[in-house]
Amino acid sequence: MMEFVADNEHPPPGAPDAEPTPPAGLSAARPEPPGELSVRRPNVPATPPIDPEAVRQFQEFQQFQQFQELMRQQQEQGFPQGTPPPPGSLQPWGPPPKQRPWWQRTLRSIAGKIATAVIVVLLLAGVGWFAIDYFLGGPPQQAPAHEIGGGKTEDTLLFETDPRNAVQKIYDDIAQGDPESACQRFTPDARAEFTDHLHRYGASCEEIVQAIHTTVADARMKNEYANPDKLTSVTLRPTDEPVTVSSCALGVTGGPPLGALTVSKIERSEGGQYIVTRHESEPADCAGVPTAPPTS
Repeated sequence: MMEFVADNEHPPPGAPDAEPTPPAGLSAARPEPPGELSVRRPNVPATPPIDPEAVRQFQEFQQFQQFQELMRQQQEQGFPQGTPPPPGSLQPWGPPPKQRPWWQRTLRSIAGKIATAVIVVLLLAGVGWFAIDYFLGGPPQQAPAHEIGGGKTEDTLLFETDPRNAVQKIYDDIAQGDPESACQRFTPDARAEFTDHLHRYGASCEEIVQAIHTTVADARMKNEYANPDKLTSVTLRPTDEPVTVSSCALGVTGGPPLGALTVSKIERSEGGQYIVTRHESEPADCAGVPTAPPTS
């Protein structure tokens, strides 16, 4: 006879439990073997790609914050403030400028040193020239009157019109202490010869005249020096030929003789004016020099 077991009846003791039936729609999970653990991976969201525009805006924002911080510090220190630039107007820092090659830097350095040396040399030369001219140059030599202003003697009477007075005026200028007038009565070549022959009195014509003038002590000596005793022996007749007058033959007193003076007529000059065109040295004591005056 068959035995029926009711649904609500429990299995007999000692019988294995029946495997529970999973709910509808779900599969039965397989049990893990004993001793093994299952590690479940967390759900990590995928990283989105980096947007260059977002990076640029972030850099600009950082610069803007730095600029605001700098302004705040300056304001605390008392510096005047301006209007900060709006966000987005600052440009991101770029790469540093490219350095020049070593040979270009070397050439630029050498060129700069050469230019500096040239400037220094020019400055030193200018200062040296000024110092020499200021301390040793003295007054500039003035050209003879017949050459000043493009030949003024052609229509102006500046010098003497006979050999005698041409020589006498030189002694008179020295006696009166007028170096400029005395030296203008020489041509440049004759003035250079006069300066060289009488260099014991000074380094220039003007210095020589002034030094001789100081040897003429009083009015009597000045008059004697300005009018030598035998001056009348010099001719008064105008001539186109040069006339040489020896100071030793003039009987100069009151001061030193001036040597041999050769006077010549200035071409195309008004009235036939005379100027010293040559100077010759003579002994100061006139030793060995004829003292007889030339025949008029």
